[in-house]
Amino acid sequence: MPTETAIVVAGIVLVFTVFAVTLAWTDYYARNFRAPGGTYFQEPGATE
Repeated sequence: MPTETAIVVAGIVLVFTVFAVTLAWTDYYARNFRAPGGTYFQEPGATE
C-alpha cells in the first residue's frame, strides 16, 4: 500500500472516530436534559 493511500485511509478513520466520540460525548451530557419551558408528554396515569 503506498504511503499516500495509508495517510488518506488514516485521515478518514480519524474523522469518523472524532465524529463517533463527539456523538458519544453529546449523548452522555445531554441525557435526561429537559429544556426550560419545554413541553413534554405526561406518562399515562400521571397526575397534574
